[in-house]
Amino acid sequence: MPNGGIIQIAIRNATNQGVLIRIEDQGIGISGERLSQLGEPFYTTKVNGTGLGLMVCKRIIEGHGGKLLIQSKINEGTTVEIELPKNEKPTQPH
Repeated sequence: MPNGGIIQIAIRNATNQGVLIRIEDQGIGISGERLSQLGEPFYTTKVNGTGLGLMVCKRIIEGHGGKLLIQSKINEGTTVEIELPKNEKPTQPH
């Protein structure tokens, strides 16, 4: 956020549904074209970036049965939501 702003972080723990982590900023937003490419291997807008960070995060979240959702509007900001399911205790073998 080049001109400053507020970043809000909220965590909701629903007893039977798991956890939702929501991060909102008031930044410049991400264009639809770029938004559709986020999480693709080797896609980066950084000079020294590898384009693997978000992809790895997404795969870890999905590996735990969760979801990663990114929404954005130009000149309004970006919202990232991470949903993680309720952690069921593994069944012990008999």
